[in-house]
Amino acid sequence: MSRLAAELTRVFGDPPVAPRAVVRVEVGSGQGLDAARLEADRLVDAGADLVVLDSPGAGVGPLTALALLLDLEPVTVVPDEPAEGWRERVLALRALCRAGRPLLDDPAALLEHLQDPALTRTTGLLAQLADRRTPVLCGGGTTTAAAALVAARLAPTTWWLAGSAPVLPAAARAWRALDREPLLDLGLAEGGADVAAAVVRAGLDLLGA
Repeated sequence: MSRLAAELTRVFGDPPVAPRAVVRVEVGSGQGLDAARLEADRLVDAGADLVVLDSPGAGVGPLTALALLLDLEPVTVVPDEPAEGWRERVLALRALCRAGRPLLDDPAALLEHLQDPALTRTTGLLAQLADRRTPVLCGGGTTTAAAALVAARLAPTTWWLAGSAPVLPAAARAWRALDREPLLDLGLAEGGADVAAAVVRAGLDLLGA
């Protein structure tokens, strides 16, 4: 069985049942973990069978989450492009990491510490959709990968598909840590969720779902 077929069977059943209602969510901001969980409940209650989820961009918060949860040095996490402001971002990451290490066993407190609305909202969506047993196809955004690491401490990862491989090495490492090999490696700095969704649909068609 191909890796795509194996992943689709894992998430959509054997034989797989194709989703009838696909909802795309691109996270740019948010209003807290509880609000994100309620948003996920509304999506499922409205009939969503598959949520295509991504969070473009990545501030210091998601990068800090990657460094903390993967036990990486901040200097290896911060992209070196653009070069301007790189040193300042590394120093900010180090400060956040020092204060955040005692919070690793408390995901909600960690998110509060990192103060990144997109990270918090994406984490809440992933966690609650997993609790509601609703498949999620994740794009290749750095924030999405960081949120998956945090959400894995709140809910099972069974219902998540990694769509497109992130370009940032630390973000790609996050999916490997979660044992989720991305379906595609498109070399995109962000996104890729829509292309991955088309591949999922085609794969389900081939499987007769």
